[in-house]
Amino acid sequence: MSVEIELKLTAKPTAIPAIRQQLSIFPHRYFVPQKLTNIYFETPNNQLRRLDMGLRIRGFDDQYEMTIKTAGKVIGGLHQRPEYNVRLVKPELALTLFPPHIWPEKCDVEELQSRLHALFSTDFMREKWVITYGQSEIEVVFDQGEIIAAGGKDPICEFELELKQGAIADVFALAFELAKSDGLRPGNKSKAARGYQLTQGKPRAISSPVPTEIDMQQPLSSVLSSILIDWQDQEEYWLAGLSEGRNGLKQVLTLVQQTMECFSEPAGRLEQLDDQLTAIKQKLSVAETEAETLCYSSVYLQCKLALTMRLVNLSA
Repeated sequence: MSVEIELKLTAKPTAIPAIRQQLSIFPHRYFVPQKLTNIYFETPNNQLRRLDMGLRIRGFDDQYEMTIKTAGKVIGGLHQRPEYNVRLVKPELALTLFPPHIWPEKCDVEELQSRLHALFSTDFMREKWVITYGQSEIEVVFDQGEIIAAGGKDPICEFELELKQGAIADVFALAFELAKSDGLRPGNKSKAARGYQLTQGKPRAISSPVPTEIDMQQPLSSVLSSILIDWQDQEEYWLAGLSEGRNGLKQVLTLVQQTMECFSEPAGRLEQLDDQLTAIKQKLSVAETEAETLCYSSVYLQCKLALTMRLVNLSA
């Protein structure tokens, strides 16, 4: 078992050449693009999804690997989930090869396997760099392709920064380097989550209200976690075409600025973050500002990374 710690960044196709160029600057080993095909499995009643599990078989170079990811957490694009991998001779499920303790008590694994069926697939080209940055080894992959389900297709265009050994702080430091370019934003949904959504048909986005004030009786980590979730939700609403998302983002940024009074950060760093938040709010107030332009901008990404890193440090 390993705990996958990765930062997912959704990319606009126009940003790819600049990001590739940035990655080539750091000491690294480069791996030529490889085609990966993944088939995800589920029961008719979505039992794995309800257990917050994701099961797939991946094929590459005539080799096969079965992977299951169990319940984890996502913080502003940083994904942390336990995962188990088993090499297979052929692309057939064999759940008994996974450690028994990952299953719920009294779970009949063989009966569960008999009810599983292929739900959706992902096909993409993966380009990889293994980068030495700070005191860490970080695997950066660029995936470009599509998610395929009975309900249609959804494009994949994302960079993932996975910590192989070292410190999470170095992952964020590398992400800040990449954030010097426009065209990236944190991705809070895994390919599996997007695949499930696609099989169900994308529902009409309905915005939810943002709290008007902060309950500072809670731990700062809980407050900031809730704010980042609201931020991500309002961002998704705006990108989906809901004007309410723009107003929701303004409210979220106001909450962030109020919360910053509780941060134990150097004055200069807080001032820089406050300047970034103010700049984003100003752009939100300009009617001509488009969601795609702002949400994929360098200053927007740097601001979200700073807050996510702060939350990770609080949660450590």
